Amino acid sequence: MQLRSSLTRWSSILLLLPVSLNAMPLSLADAEKRLASNPMMQAQQADVDAWQAQQRALNSLDLPQLSITVAGIAYEKEVTFDIPVINQPAELDVFRSGIRSQLNLLWPLYTGGRTDAARQQAGARVTEAEAEQRQLQLSQLKRLFDLYFSSQMMQQVVQVRQQALQTLEAHVHKAKRFEQEGLITRLNRMQAEVAHAEARREAVMAQRQLSDVRAALQNLLQLNELGCLSTPLPQPVPLTKPVDWFVSQAKRHNPVFQQLLAKDQQLKQQLRIEQGKRLPEMFLVASYDVNRSATPLTEPDWSIGIGMRYHFTTPVDRRASANVVHSRQQQLAYSHQQADADIQLAVESSYRTVLLHLEQFELLQQDLQLAREHARLQQHAFEQGMTTSLDVTDARLKQAAAEVQALQAAFQYSSALAQLTQLSGQPERITSWLPTLMQQQSCPAF
Repeated sequence: MQLRSSLTRWSSILLLLPVSLNAMPLSLADAEKRLASNPMMQAQQADVDAWQAQQRALNSLDLPQLSITVAGIAYEKEVTFDIPVINQPAELDVFRSGIRSQLNLLWPLYTGGRTDAARQQAGARVTEAEAEQRQLQLSQLKRLFDLYFSSQMMQQVVQVRQQALQTLEAHVHKAKRFEQEGLITRLNRMQAEVAHAEARREAVMAQRQLSDVRAALQNLLQLNELGCLSTPLPQPVPLTKPVDWFVSQAKRHNPVFQQLLAKDQQLKQQLRIEQGKRLPEMFLVASYDVNRSATPLTEPDWSIGIGMRYHFTTPVDRRASANVVHSRQQQLAYSHQQADADIQLAVESSYRTVLLHLEQFELLQQDLQLAREHARLQQHAFEQGMTTSLDVTDARLKQAAAEVQALQAAFQYSSALAQLTQLSGQPERITSWLPTLMQQQSCPAF
């Protein structure tokens, strides 16, 4: 009895180790909100903010550019002119010095479409950054689902292993008593102890796996401590949508396609920029001297005009630059074609995986019922002296294995469904496909 009570206390302490006593319960919805604090998510958000700022910086490309030039100058000018009255030439030395201040205005009127193309290119780059952020968010959500429900699965696996350990502990106690009474042999008692030792190893291993999964989840969510998880492991349910529906949704919402479309838009605008370099530029120019006393005599106090500029030659070959863009567009078209095939294949494979784990879960539920009944009958037969200790321990271990397999099938179903929602770009739909995600379970009171 002393051994049994000490093992019971030990197993109870093991169950409580991974759960912090002070942390608040954490639902799956709360965990999704916590993802924003992940450093990878924050880094991606900073990238989006940077490209949005870059887009705003280009909004003033076609606005007038006003500048002021201030310079200290000194000059001397010899002026020769004729005096009509005396019909003699005269010379005059003019010397000036001071601070010259000149306002300058340059207003682009026509740039061959390059200004508008640059702005649209910047907008497309923002769209690409947002698609990259969405892709990271989907992958992080998939990781969150896996860690959260893996933790819930392992929590139940620990309970199954602990229950099996306690059951075999009681069986060892009975086996020892039956051996003393001469009802069973020493070999039968040793078989019970070997099974008990195996169950203890399985319990310790499950506990360590649970601790590792919870540590990974805590790190992902950037939490100082992780309390109990209040959203239960969902029970697999049949899918209501065909595989073709998931494929069509993936082609509409998968961020990979959005990235490719954004890249295509950038290339189109880059082609406009390259083509615009072959066109002339028109602009309005104006200047005004604020301090006229320092203005040279040969320059006006103010001026305004419209100008045109055309580059006959440029340092970079314009035709070759356009060819570069055309080649990039062809490369992007092939990438889009490959991505279309890859994602369709991935969706179909994930869909079949979901169906596979659903079928396995349903079959394992039947096996589990048989295993429980078989263990109950073997225990009853052992107490009546109609079977051996090995039969009882074998039945108990098979029951524990069946329960663990059923839990693993439920988790694998949830993981495969999360993968399917990630590929289709709609992780929010998982709550409608798995209604149990809306339920909450009470945390244990300590």
